[in-house]
Amino acid sequence: MTNDRKLRAQGLGVDFGARTVLDDITLSVPANRPVAVTGPSGSGKTVLLHTVAGLLAPTRGEILLDGMERAVGDHGGSVVGVVLQSHGLASGLTAEENVALPLQARGLHPDDTARRCWEALAAVGLDEAARRVVDDLSGGQRQRVGVARALAMEPDILVADEPTAELDPANRSRVLSLLLDGPPGRIVLVASNDPEVAAACHEVVHLRDGRIVSTG
Repeated sequence: MTNDRKLRAQGLGVDFGARTVLDDITLSVPANRPVAVTGPSGSGKTVLLHTVAGLLAPTRGEILLDGMERAVGDHGGSVVGVVLQSHGLASGLTAEENVALPLQARGLHPDDTARRCWEALAAVGLDEAARRVVDDLSGGQRQRVGVARALAMEPDILVADEPTAELDPANRSRVLSLLLDGPPGRIVLVASNDPEVAAACHEVVHLRDGRIVSTG
């Protein structure tokens, strides 16, 4: 990863049937300058993050990485880590197994997978809970497992949706540091209405009704 990388959404629009969810979104996220997306429920924050991450296809516009189209996601060669608002963990599996799933899907060697899982869970303070089934963990612990899963990907692009919503102050600070103070060249986009998250980012983009109404 290089420090001058930049992700740009240009004229982005997303429709769900006849309903426009995002309209004419243009924003830029430089490497090592995290951008926070804020806005009321239903404003389009999650849809924007999922589209940037490649989980949803835009109806209009384009997403560029270093000026190139279709460069986001595995098909473009970049690695994207996603922290889902709903956690998205597999019920019945342990924390370690949940963190390992995307690594195994990418074909990593078992030794590398085990190392990354351990390091990521230790970073979020869950090394002692690694072999506990996620169903038995608290909401905050499950949220940290979701963060660990994204970090274990060692992503070029990190997209996080409300990553601190269920965390106590100590764990909020820990997770924020891990997400926002990543290695050189990482691009970070985070959706949150947590003032501490917004204050820690280099730019804040405010959405309302699927459109950007202010930046700062």
